[in-house]
Amino acid sequence: MQNNETKLKPTIEPISQAARKAMREKIDNLAKPVGGLGNLEVLAVDLAGIEQRVELQTEKRCCLVFCGDHGVEREGVSATPRRVTAMQAVNMAAGHSSVAALAKANHCEVKVIDVGIDADILDQAVINLKIRKGTNNFLEKPAMTRDEAIRDVQAGYDVAAQAIHEGNQILCVGELGIANTTVSSAMIASLLSLPVADVVGRGSVISDKRLAHKIDVVEKGLAKWQPDPTDGLDVLSKVGGFEIGAKAGAMICAAAHHVPLIMDGFISYAALALAEAMCPGIQRYVIASHATRQAGTKAILKKLGVTPMFNLGMATGEGSGAVVTLALIDDIQSVLKNMTTLEDMGVNFTA
Repeated sequence: MQNNETKLKPTIEPISQAARKAMREKIDNLAKPVGGLGNLEVLAVDLAGIEQRVELQTEKRCCLVFCGDHGVEREGVSATPRRVTAMQAVNMAAGHSSVAALAKANHCEVKVIDVGIDADILDQAVINLKIRKGTNNFLEKPAMTRDEAIRDVQAGYDVAAQAIHEGNQILCVGELGIANTTVSSAMIASLLSLPVADVVGRGSVISDKRLAHKIDVVEKGLAKWQPDPTDGLDVLSKVGGFEIGAKAGAMICAAAHHVPLIMDGFISYAALALAEAMCPGIQRYVIASHATRQAGTKAILKKLGVTPMFNLGMATGEGSGAVVTLALIDDIQSVLKNMTTLEDMGVNFTA
């Protein structure tokens, strides 16, 4: 068991400060005001540090969407029925969900991976890595066993490794799973030591009454199992979800291979918190796409040490925000390839 856990905690090398410095110098010498492109410049510098090169490799990209159901959904914490997870997974694999449509616009492949849907998915387009059919209701018993948690994170790692082996230079991650904002809230509150009431949001636009119930469910689950915030696998096994553990595994793999990974919204925050607990330093390799409208986003992102690229009020999940970020990467790539330099123009600015 310990050997299996050790495999999921590779040594994460520091990002390349030399590449970051070289990219900053390259951007500053372009024919524009220094810092004039704002966060697009920050994005380029971050990508250079992760990839350890100035000539960025961003053309081939893939979005990994992990899917799983949650036993705690039976507590009435979501306005959406659990059967939607299976239905939307098939819809996504056919290219008709939000992230699938956005991915087409951004030249990005989408892989749909079943790590815990509570149904038999017969569609061959959905990759079957099911740990089992949904987690337990964490008000009754731990969400999963520790062994299942390990297998879950490993599944995400392996899918990411395969995508990288196929030549993908950027990974995006997304998820499907009714009630996963409840599970993510429990994980975030535990891993980041934040008050439950400050983290739990409305998810699928629930009523005030159901929101109060949702907060109560999370508080009771955490009080009952007392997950250890210093042990990510303990938190995952007691109150987590299969799609969240798999996303964390993908983050760990991407960092180990110096491949930029773009995370999505609230569920990704839980996955990053888990990945950081398991393997400190992961956040340096993750690009935060957008700030969600879920509760506690500002405090959560501050704790994680990441700054999102934009805020469009998105709350779809699936990896939609991550895929939209690819357009910004294409924008800065065009700048780097097509703009002239101050030297080309014979201009010399002095402060």
